[in-house]
Amino acid sequence: MKLMIRYLILFLITTLIFTSCNGGDYLQEYENYEEFKKIENPRLTGWFPVELIKSDASNIKNVSYLSTKCVFGIFDYKNDKLYDNIFKTENHIGKKYNLIFQEQIELVKSIIPEWFPKIDYWNEKLNGIILFDNCYVYRDLKKKKIYYFHPEEESTVLDEEIYPGTRNTIR
Repeated sequence: MKLMIRYLILFLITTLIFTSCNGGDYLQEYENYEEFKKIENPRLTGWFPVELIKSDASNIKNVSYLSTKCVFGIFDYKNDKLYDNIFKTENHIGKKYNLIFQEQIELVKSIIPEWFPKIDYWNEKLNGIILFDNCYVYRDLKKKKIYYFHPEEESTVLDEEIYPGTRNTIR
């Protein structure tokens, strides 16, 4: 009887571990910058482009997928001036990187969260995307939102040239 109880406990613990992994995605949400900056454990902010998130940020969301090592994030902002220096025209990625971005986001279209823009949105954004802290970042001036995307680590082949993913290691 004791042996059977031990097996049952072991089975329950194993089941709990597998179900708690939630398919490998990890969603983090913070109401505002004040709540976000209170995070003490650096592992919890490791998937965020921390230097991009300024004091006016709100509705901060970040989902990371351990299986693909890609990340989707979004936050609202109010003060354009806090971000103007980051999103200067000379920081915008060129045509080739735009094509790489398009290919990389296409690869993960099945796991794009409901709150992140879908593929057709990105097909129209040929200007304004920058690389920041190893991720693609776009500021939507009309919606006052900033989106960021860490692609998979896999390399991208474009015009018979290999471009590495913008993430080479786990943070």
